[in-house]
Amino acid sequence: MPGLKRFFEQWLTPPGVWQMLMIAKASLKLALMSVDDKRLLADNKQLKDRHTGSRCFILGAGSSLKGQDLKKLEGEIVISVSNTFVHPDFLRINPRYHVVPPLIVSHGEMHTQEKFVTWLKAMEAATGDAEMFFHIGDREMIERDGLFKDRIVHWVAYAWWNGDFDTPIDLMRIPNIGSVSEVALTVALHLGFDKIYLIGVDHDWFNGVLVYFYDHTKEHILRPDMNDLSTVDSEFQMRRHADIFKKYKYLYSLKMNIFNANAKQSHYLDVFPKVEYDALFVDTTTKRQV
Repeated sequence: MPGLKRFFEQWLTPPGVWQMLMIAKASLKLALMSVDDKRLLADNKQLKDRHTGSRCFILGAGSSLKGQDLKKLEGEIVISVSNTFVHPDFLRINPRYHVVPPLIVSHGEMHTQEKFVTWLKAMEAATGDAEMFFHIGDREMIERDGLFKDRIVHWVAYAWWNGDFDTPIDLMRIPNIGSVSEVALTVALHLGFDKIYLIGVDHDWFNGVLVYFYDHTKEHILRPDMNDLSTVDSEFQMRRHADIFKKYKYLYSLKMNIFNANAKQSHYLDVFPKVEYDALFVDTTTKRQV
């Protein structure tokens, strides 16, 4: 069946018709959501431009963080993602927001819901009072287990993207992602930050399948079985990253206010202008911006 589906997509359906079908499918999926889900997604409108006039740092989990002094982020607005809460300085920088990728939809074949819940419990305990962003498809699991009930939680949904750079930012219809960093950037743009700095967003897949600032075999409850990654070869990674980088170009084109403050200035993530991380803090006491 998968082969037949691909044949139908590639050879029997004109590109324009296929795009219309995908848009219709996404609209139908949204229409079939419960009234509560729609209401929760619509609540994101209240976040629009909340941080106009401010800057933020998006904290990824790349190995480059080993070469950066995250203590300088104390007092800054930080958007952390996924398993970054295991960083020794996490509590000190106290991220304002924490973004999680879709769990059941995107990773349900690799992990049980019980394992997701175990990870989320560790996340809940480690992320302080950070406002959370979750996929609406994980709401039932999260609420059933009483997770994050005393926290502010925002829900997002995803939709098919035809590559159009004129697509508006909408947390109800985030273009399908290949990396949680795309979600964090979309959230940051929706919040209206004047400047957005990426750190620890490495995408250095050529250094290994799982390369982080932490030891994933010991510090990640959702560490995958290497057998599940047998198809993750260089071709897979190059195709995936081509899509991610195209999405980055789209997000950058909206306000041109995203900067790569990675510790490794020679890193190949060249979609965004590169800036020197340490130079962003003229005075570590006042945190005056440059």
